[in-house]
Amino acid sequence: MLRHFEELDENLHMRLLNHGYTQGQIQETLSLPGSTFFSYFANDIKELLEKVLAYPYKKSTSINGTHIIETTIPFEAFPSGIGTKGVVSLNEISKEKQAQIFYEKNRKFLLAHLMIDELPVTNNCNIVLRPSSAGYNFITAFSGLSAMPIPDYKMTKAQFDACKSYWDNHVFLKKK
Repeated sequence: MLRHFEELDENLHMRLLNHGYTQGQIQETLSLPGSTFFSYFANDIKELLEKVLAYPYKKSTSINGTHIIETTIPFEAFPSGIGTKGVVSLNEISKEKQAQIFYEKNRKFLLAHLMIDELPVTNNCNIVLRPSSAGYNFITAFSGLSAMPIPDYKMTKAQFDACKSYWDNHVFLKKK
């Protein structure tokens, strides 16, 4: 989840260091490509949940059984957006920009990436939860539209094929 925050609040930063993470690991994770919540919107999971759940949302179940909460935060509340969109459909990219797409490993799977000057801003948000005997476990959250999990060879063939099909038609955006 750390990769989806623009900055960390000092308490979370200290907790991570106290749990054995190095400053280098924290910085490396913060610099990974993907959607990012602006620091004025949320700097930790608690703040994120408080803000997102204050607005109407839609619940659904994903291909791998996780529960997804999707919402659009009103622009009146956050006129500059809540974060950036780090994944877009190939259809949203011009043909000349598509020629600049390159492939690199992202969480152990070769995926399409594109360098751009500025990441698009969004007011959309997704929270992913896994049902458990105690209720739900927080898996991740990200700004932008709902996305499929990155393919993993531990998935069933149907899950893997659906995820691969999604990622064959989507691109990670990286800021130059």
